[in-house]
Amino acid sequence: MDINSMFQQRTTDMPARAAPKALREGKKYDQPVQTIPPQTELLILWAIHKSDPKGVYGLDIQRAFKECSGGNESISLGSLYSLLKRMRKKCYVKSCEGDSIGGGAKRQYYSLTERGEYVVKYADEFFARLRNWSP
Repeated sequence: MDINSMFQQRTTDMPARAAPKALREGKKYDQPVQTIPPQTELLILWAIHKSDPKGVYGLDIQRAFKECSGGNESISLGSLYSLLKRMRKKCYVKSCEGDSIGGGAKRQYYSLTERGEYVVKYADEFFARLRNWSP
């Protein structure tokens, strides 16, 4: 299956608790992914992409920004969680509760949905073509 036809598919097979209200109510999500999301959203998707199958939690994503940029880039937790919430509404990521650490609140683990995987694949292919393009 080519990348363009994958984007035309509907993403309705996500677990109910991770899906936006429209999907939980059985409505179809018909908006195809044909554009690259804003830079920070794309960086978050790439940080989540190779994560453990159970997902990655917010502090890991924040740490990825710092480590992969050599300390030059960072994201506040407030901004990160706002973006993750927006990305859940777009059906790019899903979340599930993990164990609590030290008796505190349970951690939220984030992983990519099928739609999020398509976005990462589309961006990777786009950037590869762009790197090889010449006028």
